[in-house]
Amino acid sequence: MIPPMSWLAVTLVEVGLTTLAATSVFLLLRRRHLVFNTVEERATLKTLAFATSAVSTLRQGLSSRTAIKVLRSLVPQSGGPAASIYDTRSLLGFQARPGSRADHHARHVAAEAEEVQRALTSGRTQLVRLHTHEPTSPCPLRVAVVAPLTVDDQPVAALVTYHSAEPSPAQLSVATDLADLLATQLRLQRADQQQAALVRSELRALRAQISPHFIYNTLTTITSFVRTDPERARDLLTEFADFSRRAFRGPGHEFTTLADELVYVNQYLKFEQARFGDRLTVRYHIDPEVLSTVVPALLVQPLVENAVKHGIEPRLGKGQITIEADDQDDECLIVVRDDGEGLEQSLDLAEHQGALGNIDRRLNHVFGPAHGLEIISEPGKGTSVRVRIPKYRPGVKAS
Repeated sequence: MIPPMSWLAVTLVEVGLTTLAATSVFLLLRRRHLVFNTVEERATLKTLAFATSAVSTLRQGLSSRTAIKVLRSLVPQSGGPAASIYDTRSLLGFQARPGSRADHHARHVAAEAEEVQRALTSGRTQLVRLHTHEPTSPCPLRVAVVAPLTVDDQPVAALVTYHSAEPSPAQLSVATDLADLLATQLRLQRADQQQAALVRSELRALRAQISPHFIYNTLTTITSFVRTDPERARDLLTEFADFSRRAFRGPGHEFTTLADELVYVNQYLKFEQARFGDRLTVRYHIDPEVLSTVVPALLVQPLVENAVKHGIEPRLGKGQITIEADDQDDECLIVVRDDGEGLEQSLDLAEHQGALGNIDRRLNHVFGPAHGLEIISEPGKGTSVRVRIPKYRPGVKAS
């Protein structure tokens, strides 16, 4: 089980890195304003525009494909006629400014690789002299600025800008600032990966919490129908097989549509209604417009199971569970309500180790703290659990 505060640590990492990016931009602007003239200030604005356009590319990770895509936008802002990106193993991409003679250097990048890798590993911006063994080379490039990209205090890649003569302080500063901006995006990409891994771990933990008691009760109920109503026993057994398949899907199934989740809920309630008979009544109120809303897998079913276990099962008489999904402009409001025993005291979801705490943490990971669970309960009158889901969120897709 993931420690309950892990989600907070990941969130703070991402917030911290976003703040770092904003601070870097502020310092960059301030330094340019104090040191450079109007021409450099305009170049800075172009650099920032490049950084904005490169964000979505680098959040996909650093590869030959993303390196080439970034370099096409970067070279005009790099202060030199060409640039390249290396990782700790090899060259990922080289790009020369259109119309320059710098594309000739593409034939010579292998000769510089060892020195670039050595400069990258140092973690400090360094100059590498080019063509030292062939001073008459027709290639116009003579100096490379190697600016490492650091993530978690480790150099993971380097931005290399190329120059025909000794780079000026302004050119050195541009290379370093661009490397910092690229590294910030790689840090955010690392935080994205950590967050996604945490969400998958929470989902695995929730699947592992499927109650053996529920499985035993369901199989006992099916067995009881084998002689009295064999056709119903057969139907329930088929439903149970499909229910189990959905419950133990692989880690790639992190999201589903609300329609699919409600099919899963309906299967679960068939078993419980078979067990409780007329003691359990279920009512649905679902707006058709929200059925395609993408929700975290195992969002509604554990809420319903919690309502049965803590609201309906303890009482002697009949009980009712209501499941609502309302269309509210750009959000879907999901409510699971029971008229059972209610809670004597409020739950601290941040510390809760059961299904409710797990779901609340996953909602926070995916949609932010404004979209966690809201629990309203009154002893003797029942409990209502509410959650708002955005109808659309970039990167959230049903699998």
